[in-house]
Amino acid sequence: MNRSASLHATSPASRWWARIVPLLALLSLAPACGPDAPEAEPAGEAGEVPASLQVSHAVLQEIALRSVDASQVSANADVLLDEIGARISALPSGEVAEAFVEERLESYGVPRVQREPFELLAWDRREASLEIVSGEEEGDDAPSLNILSLGHVGSHVVEASVVDAGFGTAEEIEALGGEVEGAIVLADVGQPSGYGRGVHRTEKITLATEAGAAGFIQLNTQEGPRIPVGVATMGDESTEIPAVAADRATGEHLRAVLEQDGELVVRLHVENWMERSTASNIIGEIPGETDEVVLVGAHLDSWDLATGALDNGSGTLAVLDMARTLAAHVERTGQTPRRTIRFAFWMGEELGLYGSIAHVDGLSETSELDRYAAILNLDVVGAPTGLGAMGRPEAAPLLSAVREALVAVDFELDPEHPVGGGIYSDHQPFLLEGIPVVTLQSRQRPEASGVMHTMDDVRDVLDERGIARSAAVSAALLWALAMEESLPMARWGTDETGERLEELGVRDPLERAGNWRW
Repeated sequence: MNRSASLHATSPASRWWARIVPLLALLSLAPACGPDAPEAEPAGEAGEVPASLQVSHAVLQEIALRSVDASQVSANADVLLDEIGARISALPSGEVAEAFVEERLESYGVPRVQREPFELLAWDRREASLEIVSGEEEGDDAPSLNILSLGHVGSHVVEASVVDAGFGTAEEIEALGGEVEGAIVLADVGQPSGYGRGVHRTEKITLATEAGAAGFIQLNTQEGPRIPVGVATMGDESTEIPAVAADRATGEHLRAVLEQDGELVVRLHVENWMERSTASNIIGEIPGETDEVVLVGAHLDSWDLATGALDNGSGTLAVLDMARTLAAHVERTGQTPRRTIRFAFWMGEELGLYGSIAHVDGLSETSELDRYAAILNLDVVGAPTGLGAMGRPEAAPLLSAVREALVAVDFELDPEHPVGGGIYSDHQPFLLEGIPVVTLQSRQRPEASGVMHTMDDVRDVLDERGIARSAAVSAALLWALAMEESLPMARWGTDETGERLEELGVRDPLERAGNWRW
């Protein structure tokens, strides 16, 4: 059965189309939304203009329902995931993916499409092996030791004793004292229960390196052969020490030997390729009436072990569908958005947010960054469950109005609008500049749990219908952001940005990455 056809067949859009058509007919008789548009009468129905929005419910509903009804999520997945597969920045697969997105945006009638090249430290894996040298008796029936290199690790051969650092947090590294110096550190993925925030692998590797470690092994905590990889440093350089990832069985065996014998020496060998190179963000744009900009982005690149379906084929597919939907809306209605709408497909995210950082740095050299009114980042997308804004409780009325329009046509969205947030994705450089960041919450299929950055990140785990619905919700949200005369969120000043980032709980990891400037 054709996957695109099955998506449309299960879509609820057709059930609601009869409800929206009469409203669209009325809209065609009214002037376009704008500063001179008349106020809507308080009808209390789907066409009502709420106090917090100038664009009507009916327009947002039309955008969302048309988006789902004509979704090309599955058709684009046929190419992006099944034909191109893994998309590695600055390598041929990444270049093919860039060309595909560029062609799709042009075919959708997005008025302006351009490449935005930037430099990066390109990386590709070669070999990695781990061997127990001492601490295990002859003839032991030991399991194989399964490891993979982390990104931005060069070529190393290290023989050293092993120390167990638990989860590798700052407190655990400090508690080991001098034992870390010259040793290879074991650390589980994640953080201790109740720790209060996530601890990224790059933070753990930085802590171990600063304590004098000779190597680092990240251990998966999930059952099975999965080995989650990722970049080992957020800086534009290779790590000082070899850093690898291992499956759970490998970690359990290393810890068992260490506990039994009190000492464990291993030989860690990694060999990888790195070279200065270039990649390109792909930027699409629907010009607006003013010089302000709202942007939605997703990283196009992925890791190499599978096809990067969830991370971040899902986000790429959603933003492509948003571009198709909103370009078609402008063409069909003749409306021009108040603010320019940009669609960004970032490269280099997996190696350290290269593409989005280059974009923000380029804008910072001029006054153009001041034009950004809000951004939305889609990184790992499933079925939509809600809308939020990082550190922005003042955004709630606008988000509530968008939600109210969409729940009336069968989109299930939580009435609460979370204001929490983190870092380590392409919203980060915008957040650090005080730009408002709105968010889409979504729910993955159970099969998708734990697959990111592993060999199991393949198309079968995706909720393609859910991605289509998230694209629809996001398109309606972006249109509302583009059309409002005045948004409730303003760019934070420098001092306020630092204060807000502390409230979001991201000061420590930013300091360890050398990105804290307040």
